[in-house]
Amino acid sequence: MMKVRPLQQERNKNMDSRAFPKRMIPWKQALVTALGVYPLLLSYEWVIAQVLPVQEMDRRITLLIIVVMIATTMVFLVMPMLIKILGSWLFQKTIKTNRK
Repeated sequence: MMKVRPLQQERNKNMDSRAFPKRMIPWKQALVTALGVYPLLLSYEWVIAQVLPVQEMDRRITLLIIVVMIATTMVFLVMPMLIKILGSWLFQKTIKTNRK
């Protein structure tokens, strides 16, 4: 049988009793993402139509511009704000283990 040092035993004890990080529930994450993307899509599509000559541009380029704008805005502005507002609803309760 292998001897375990006291420090290692203490570390194992702490790992077994600590709470695991919260995890997003997938369907709620999808819903919150859709709530963020839909208004941005409508807004950016309108802005692009006002600023660029969309009728003369290839639709794929217009969509690429909109997708880059939405992705950037979602990552840095919208999702942190939505997670702050809806975080208690969005995440599962903390799971604790008491392994011996």
